[in-house]
Amino acid sequence: MFGPYTHDEVHKRFPFFRSNPLGAVINGDGSLRPINDLSFPRNDPQVPSVNSFVDADNFPTTWDDFNHVSKFFRGRTKPCLLALFDWEKAYRQIPTAKDQWPYLLVQDFNDQLYVDTRITFGGVAGCGSFGRPADAWKHLMMKEFDLVTVFRWVDDNLFIKEIESEADMEAVFRRSAQLGLKTNEEKFCNFAEEQKFIGFIWNGTRKTVRLPPGKLQERITQIREFQTPKKKFHYNQVEVLAGRLNHVSHLLPQLRCYLCGLYAWLKSWRNKKAKQPVTDTVKLDLEHWMITLCSFKETHIIPNPEPTEIGWMGDASTSYGIGVLIGRHWARFRLANGWEGSLEPRQNIAWVETVAIRIGLCMLQKLGVREGKTLIVWTDNTTTEAAIRNRRSHDFNVNEEWKAIQQLLVELQVDLAARRVTSAENKADGLSRGDSSGLDPASQLPVMLPLDLDSLFWQC
Repeated sequence: MFGPYTHDEVHKRFPFFRSNPLGAVINGDGSLRPINDLSFPRNDPQVPSVNSFVDADNFPTTWDDFNHVSKFFRGRTKPCLLALFDWEKAYRQIPTAKDQWPYLLVQDFNDQLYVDTRITFGGVAGCGSFGRPADAWKHLMMKEFDLVTVFRWVDDNLFIKEIESEADMEAVFRRSAQLGLKTNEEKFCNFAEEQKFIGFIWNGTRKTVRLPPGKLQERITQIREFQTPKKKFHYNQVEVLAGRLNHVSHLLPQLRCYLCGLYAWLKSWRNKKAKQPVTDTVKLDLEHWMITLCSFKETHIIPNPEPTEIGWMGDASTSYGIGVLIGRHWARFRLANGWEGSLEPRQNIAWVETVAIRIGLCMLQKLGVREGKTLIVWTDNTTTEAAIRNRRSHDFNVNEEWKAIQQLLVELQVDLAARRVTSAENKADGLSRGDSSGLDPASQLPVMLPLDLDSLFWQC
C-alpha cells in the first residue's frame, strides 16, 4: 500500500479514481483485520460500488470442506500422517494489476488516500484471485514432494503423506520461500498423527475427528446463556450461535434438524437493531443440543458423507404390527392390546411407522453397525419419509419417539437418509401384516426392545 496522498496528488496520476472507506472485521482471536470496503456505498443507484461491477463466479477456486476431508479419510485403507502449512497474510501476498489501482484506493479518517496494491478482504473477487496462485502452489508441492494430497481452506493447508514417505515440511517451507511465499510460523506444523484443520482435530491413524480442547464447553456455555429465562438477544448473537452449532453439526449431523428454529428466528427478524426473546421452537431445539453435547462421545469415527445402501426396509400396519428387513435379516413384531395408550393424544399409525425405524436401529446395534455411516432407509410412507428428513413432526407422539431415535443415532454414531419405495416393492409390507413367507427362518433376528416399547409389542 502506497500513501498517504492528497486528492490532487492522486488525480494527477489517475484522471478517474474511486476511494473506498477503511473497514474492519473481527478475527476469531479477537484481533481486528482492516479491509478495503469495496461494497460501499450500499443500495445507492447513483454511486454503484466497485463490487457491484464484479461477478464472483468469474473467479472460482477450490475449497476442501468437512465433507471433502471426511470422504478422503473414509476411503483410506492405511494410516497416514498430517502436517499444516499456513500462508502469512495470504491475500496481502498477491498483487493486483496496475490498471485496477484507480478503483482500490482507501480513504483514511483524515481524508488522505492510499493506493492498495494487494488483494483485499473487502472485494468479492478476493477468494478466487487468491485461490488461483494458491492452487498453483498446491500442485507444485504435490509434484515436487512425496505427498498423498493437500487439502486447502483459504490460507490453511493440510498436507497428507504415507507413513513411509520421507517428505518433510521443513523442505516444503524452504521451497515455498524460494518461490516468494511467506509462511505463518505459528501455524506451521510438521507431520504427525493429528492436526487441527477447519476447526476440527483429525487423526490420520485412528481415522477419528473431534472438536479442539475447550470448544465443546464453549458451545455448552453459549447455549446455556440462551436458556436464561426472559432474556432477550441481538440478531448478531443469534447469528453467531447458529454458525457455531452448524459447525458442530458436522460431528453430529443428527442434530442439524435442531438448527431450523434458529434460522427461522433469524429470518423473522424485522429490526436487526432490536432485541428479541427466544422463541418456543428455539427453546425446544436448544434443549436437544444441550442434552446431547453434555453426554455424547467427543471423539468420533470420521463420518462418511455418502449414504450407504444396506437393504433396510420397514413398514407398519395397525392390523398386525411392524416388519423390518435389513439385508437378509428380518424381524416382525405384533401390536399388543392397548398400544394406542390411554392418554390424549393417542398413539396412531404414524407413531407405529416411526417405531419401526427405532426397531431397525436396535437390529443394527445387535448386528454391529459400523460407526460413521449414513444409512439409507427405504419407506413407502410419505409421513415417515418427511420425519426422517426433518426429524420432527406435528404429531406429539411421533416427536417423542424421534427423541429416542436421535439419542440412539448419536450413541451409534450413524445417521439416516430416507428413500422412497412403492408399497408393491416394499419387501417389509408383508411382514408388517404378519406374512413371513419367502423369508429364511434362520435369518430372523431376535431383538430385545427398549423398556418403553416392550409392553406394546411382542416379537413373533
